[in-house]
Amino acid sequence: MKSTVKRVLTGVIGLAIAAAPLLGGIAASGAERATATDSVQQLVAAGLIKGDGQGVSSRYWSKEATRAQAAMLFVRLKGVEAEALAYDGAAAFTDAAEAGKYLAPVVNYLKAHPHLGWMAEDDRFEPQRQVTTAEYASVLLKALGYEAGTDYEADDVLAYAADKGMTALQRKGSLTNLQLAEATAQAMQVQHKYEQRTLQASWQAAAQAPAYEASTRITTKYGVLEGAADEKTGTLHWLGVPYAEPPIGELRWQVPQEPQRWEGVKQATDYAPVCLQLSGGKTVGSEDCLNLNIWRPATDSSRLPVLLFVHGGGNMTGSSKEFPGDVLAAATNSIVISIEYRLGAMGFLHHPALQTGDAVRDSGNFGLLDIFQSLRWVQDNIAALGGDPHNVTLSGQSAGGRDVMAAVISPLGEGLFHRAFVLSGGMTTASTAEGDAKASAGLVKLAMADGHGADEAAARAWLDSQTAAQLSAYMRSLPADKLVTEFGSTAIRMAPFPHLFRDGTVIPEKGFDVISSGQYAKVPMILGSTQTEFSAFAFGDPAFSSAINDGSLLKDERKSAQYAAAVHYGSQLYSSFNVERAAERLTAVNDQPPVYAYRFAWGEQDGVISADLQKLLGATHGADMAFVTGQSIGIAAYFPKGYFSEANAPGRAELVQAIQAYLQGFLYAGHPGSVNGITWTPWQAQDDALRILRLDASNEQADIAMSEEYVKKEEVLARMEQELAQDQETLKLLKDNVLAGRFFW
Repeated sequence: MKSTVKRVLTGVIGLAIAAAPLLGGIAASGAERATATDSVQQLVAAGLIKGDGQGVSSRYWSKEATRAQAAMLFVRLKGVEAEALAYDGAAAFTDAAEAGKYLAPVVNYLKAHPHLGWMAEDDRFEPQRQVTTAEYASVLLKALGYEAGTDYEADDVLAYAADKGMTALQRKGSLTNLQLAEATAQAMQVQHKYEQRTLQASWQAAAQAPAYEASTRITTKYGVLEGAADEKTGTLHWLGVPYAEPPIGELRWQVPQEPQRWEGVKQATDYAPVCLQLSGGKTVGSEDCLNLNIWRPATDSSRLPVLLFVHGGGNMTGSSKEFPGDVLAAATNSIVISIEYRLGAMGFLHHPALQTGDAVRDSGNFGLLDIFQSLRWVQDNIAALGGDPHNVTLSGQSAGGRDVMAAVISPLGEGLFHRAFVLSGGMTTASTAEGDAKASAGLVKLAMADGHGADEAAARAWLDSQTAAQLSAYMRSLPADKLVTEFGSTAIRMAPFPHLFRDGTVIPEKGFDVISSGQYAKVPMILGSTQTEFSAFAFGDPAFSSAINDGSLLKDERKSAQYAAAVHYGSQLYSSFNVERAAERLTAVNDQPPVYAYRFAWGEQDGVISADLQKLLGATHGADMAFVTGQSIGIAAYFPKGYFSEANAPGRAELVQAIQAYLQGFLYAGHPGSVNGITWTPWQAQDDALRILRLDASNEQADIAMSEEYVKKEEVLARMEQELAQDQETLKLLKDNVLAGRFFW
């Protein structure tokens, strides 16, 4: 092993980074003077091990290693030593000073950038505490890209490290500096999980790479971008950045292509047009829409985790503007990206005339393919913005969340993301036959409008007379706004707009049933829902919309009771569809990393929002978005009066802070950790288990707790039948109209 390590470290001498001492450690009680092996001496010569200010002596080797030393070695191995030593931000551990003047900034850097989740459970770091073999094993594994919960069970960390070749950590207990160095030397020859090279090679490359410096001007693979700075939020942003060629002309209904390089400096300070969609009965947006927006802290921090967000809207409407990322990026010390992707008939269309023999293109899942292309853009370019391409969280809300779930089971998503954060997005797919039928029916109407038949039968006959090539050409000649208009809206029903096709290539033919076989992306996940998830859809349902529009709903006792029943049962079904049903499937797989679940309930407590809004909406679908982003968006923007107020601001602010703190832990370490003493533990299906984090707040403070709540569809349906047995009119209304055909039904 000595000769192997020597070969690996040849040429590293002279690459020492900012030569400065580590803390000396605590003297080992009764320890004999130790002698370093050749492999460890190579680390000293390379500048990775720097001693205690008195050089590296046998006395130094005999001292007990501390948590502060482990932290310093981690930031060196991670390639962020310089920025860690220079850190002077507000985030700080209460006991950081105990690390000494030199290492205190490093300790506090790991508060602001919690890569080592085990070191950031509360406001104390305990820098002079002896580091244990288990702790240091997790440090080295983290530097190699391996994480507890995802790659190994925390209790098995020593065995896992030994299996990777770090045999110096086999015994339990504390470590001497020499044992710490020997374990590090062994780790240096281990292959990095993502980089296809050893940790030594990764460290050497990081040492040679230029440090990231905050600037509004960045150079991507495709050209130079000029963004802007926001002093209020302390962030930088680049808006309207193309991640693919415009899908127009021959590229309509094609696999997204890489964007062309551009000359000069492209301004990236304004949002680009949204993807073509219906809004207020009119067509808005453009086919040329495959752009993304980026926000990051205006600091020199690098290796930041990345969150890429996919907006909701039934995969027919919506925009990346709905997820402004500046406040979230600053709060979590991460890079936040929102994207546009093809919608409606432009994004999800399956028809025999479009089949080419290219399985990916023939899938009809163009919107999902756009999401994968945006993730590839991140892999190729995010390092230039100080991001970590090996720590990408794919996130989405509503339809965007359903797209994320589809990405989890798609073979094409492999390696493009490493965690998933799903807000109110359940498991939905459609068959290609359903797609063909919808596309064919729409084409008949479009052909009639173009004069290719006086009635549907004649238009269908004309379409049948065309060759596949002729029909494909006709479809491509159709104005995009006509296609968008023909496909209408969905209201969380698949029948009006089949999409996310089980084509067998992009999405498996078995759909989400592949989860049981283990053939999917096993990543840590957060699954979210809201307490009254269905209220927004009841609000817009034809059974109630006229009464809402004329203001009579809450005055009409009968109609109000029917509305309340729809919200009550519909929300239990929809909310559990988004969390419980997905968690059940995922956690039934033995090696699935932790799945965390939450139920957002803000707005349900009396006196927090107006009484009318509480009855009509409560904690409705999408209400959590404002709390994740920290901005007045979504429901808050639609109802400026009676929703966000001065009275509920203190509790609201505390809840926002907690949600963003949990999310930061998840982005950095794959688990949300603890906030204000409340540990967010993974989903468990066992009876009496604490499985769902309830997120709520009074006017004065956050109200957060783990809950045993477990909503089961069959039980909800049975209660509905029993409780409405004396009100058959309402029961029939719900079963035959309001709830019928919904995703959860």
